[in-house]
Amino acid sequence: MALLQKSPRQQASDEAPAGRVRNRLRWRSALLRTALRVTPARGHAVVHGLPDDEGNSVEVVRALARYLPVYWLVAGTREEVSWLVADAEGAERIHIVSKNSAAGYAAYVSASWVFFTHGLFGSPPPPPHKTFVNLWHGDGPKRRKGFADIGATYIVSGTRLWGDMRAAHFDMPEDRVLVTGYPRVDQMRRPASPEAVRALGIDPDRPLVLLMPTYRTTDSAASRVGEALNWSDGDELSRSAESRALLSHAARAAEERGLTLAVKPHPLDADRFEGTGIRRLDNTDLDRARVTLYELLGSTAGIITDYSSVWTDYLTVDRPIGFYCPDLDMFEADRGLNVEGYRDMVPGPMLSTAADFDVFLDECRSESADSRRLRQERGAAIGAVTRAGATHRLLVAVGVERVRAGR
Repeated sequence: MALLQKSPRQQASDEAPAGRVRNRLRWRSALLRTALRVTPARGHAVVHGLPDDEGNSVEVVRALARYLPVYWLVAGTREEVSWLVADAEGAERIHIVSKNSAAGYAAYVSASWVFFTHGLFGSPPPPPHKTFVNLWHGDGPKRRKGFADIGATYIVSGTRLWGDMRAAHFDMPEDRVLVTGYPRVDQMRRPASPEAVRALGIDPDRPLVLLMPTYRTTDSAASRVGEALNWSDGDELSRSAESRALLSHAARAAEERGLTLAVKPHPLDADRFEGTGIRRLDNTDLDRARVTLYELLGSTAGIITDYSSVWTDYLTVDRPIGFYCPDLDMFEADRGLNVEGYRDMVPGPMLSTAADFDVFLDECRSESADSRRLRQERGAAIGAVTRAGATHRLLVAVGVERVRAGR
């Protein structure tokens, strides 16, 4: 039977709602550009992260509150995020408002500083009398996909290697790339308390090793972060029988050594790591325990990762990093990496066999000088910023710190 085809009128009817949405967005963008140009900067800051509890945005909100009023634009409710800043110095200066509200737009167009992780309101170019800071969301080897242009005065990086790439990716002068370290690394200096670790169902008396792979395939719409689309850069790790066997061995080997091995997948990850025997943590678990991911990282004895940006941040605490990349050749050919010779640049061992995992877990118990030396040498080779105080350095670089001094 022949397929039924829609008439031109039916097709036009179907396309009309999408066209109306595009028109509204164009009008909004034009109005915001005009409002940004003509509205005076009123001395406050606006911050937006995706998701709302993204570490870079949270740390910037907390630090800004020491100096000036800050409007934190969120997609969720005040109750969902207020605990993240309740103990911040100057917390009374933090105003948590709905992103797509009149108050949110008003704060945005009149802000002296705007900070965001994935763009905001179409990311128009900032006018000369306002400073927009693209906090971005991590350095690392994954090739950047074709995101929309993001207008900003500055962009942040945690390494010289990937900071130099930011200038090319975002068509910005090199001196507008601030290699200060990502603000979220400051959370690792406030490690999770034993009570918070226990609330996650983990024994705080056993050193914790966290498996933090990047996502290969994103989850269904019900579990998306924002409006991120589903896509696949490869098969989930636990789909492979070989990977399940190795990870199961790693979980048992950790137990034998008095360690706990847990996995914290990326929020977009479709992988549930079933059949591995590894305790899986998600954002709901962290929220319930009132602990951030980077605070949890601060309490770990080591991590295992792959192409995730987390390892460049973790260099800050100078602890063992193992790399489990069973699909490296396939990932490099499909998604693509932005560096060559990845095996020879990572600051830790590639874990391919059960024996590799055993040796690495021993390093997490008591690290050798050779392991530490390799990490420090390779961290230096990529120009990693490992000093404490990343958020303060950023605020100094963009001029916020001068507010307190009255200059």
